[in-house]
Amino acid sequence: MENNETNAGTVSRVELDHPLVFTAITGDPIQVRIKGLKLIRDSELVTCSMVFEVDWPTYQFILAGEWFGMLPAAREGASGVSLDEDRPVELSASLRQSFVKAVLSNQADVEEVLQTLLQTATSETLPLRMSESWLIEEVKQQVELPDELVGGTLKQGYRTLWAEPTSAKPAAAQAKTALNEIVEGYLSSMEWSYVRIDDTILRLSFHGEQGQWTVLVRTDEEKQLCIVYSIYPELVAEQHRLGMALFLIEENYDLPIGNFEMDATDGELRYRTGIDVEHDRLSIPLFGQLFTTNIAIMDTYFKLIAEKMG
Repeated sequence: MENNETNAGTVSRVELDHPLVFTAITGDPIQVRIKGLKLIRDSELVTCSMVFEVDWPTYQFILAGEWFGMLPAAREGASGVSLDEDRPVELSASLRQSFVKAVLSNQADVEEVLQTLLQTATSETLPLRMSESWLIEEVKQQVELPDELVGGTLKQGYRTLWAEPTSAKPAAAQAKTALNEIVEGYLSSMEWSYVRIDDTILRLSFHGEQGQWTVLVRTDEEKQLCIVYSIYPELVAEQHRLGMALFLIEENYDLPIGNFEMDATDGELRYRTGIDVEHDRLSIPLFGQLFTTNIAIMDTYFKLIAEKMG
């Protein structure tokens, strides 16, 4: 393990070459080889990043499932980049800030994070081994060089939306940015139409692969809260509510972030993700993480919910 002090804070990193299996929300395994892990800690922020390598079929599986935050809108930088399907693909990912705070203790160093990642799997999926706990920031692949350049190294690839630093503005400027401005800025950048209901709520219709539903975004400037709701398009019939409630309780236990909720009086079902930014700063990339996680999980569960409704 290597530790050093930089302008970014205390940096600890470890390099290795070890197999690791992530788990997608669907339960599918994603086999990778972890190459490096880095933890940066300063007075305001802790970040954790990882470099891992996958073969071409696994890379295609990640893109198809949009795992690790690899939504089409997040990887627009891939246009014009041609990768070789006969070579491994190197992926750099960062741990979502919500998981840094929830999973990593203040005393955690990079060795402790690594031990957690590599510990023997149990019946429960470890949060750090859930694909949606991480966001891929860079995709790279080594390029074959001509004979006269043998011995050198050249990589090509692209950066995703998640590579944008969360502190792109000075702290003072970020603190003055209204939550509504950040939310609307993200939705506009994704070219998603929305309707503002009042100063605290906006609504949009989202088309996923499995269905269509309404998404609400609620902000509370005073309490510095931002919450995203995906609302299932049908009410759960009274005779199915008990069975649905038991199903949601079981599923909530394993979800890496957020939770399903159901109104017992009318059967409205929704998936909720939220963030308290009172002691932090909400940015467009951070809200994007919150939003994309929400819609990805609702899309994953859409048909399962329909089956439970009979």
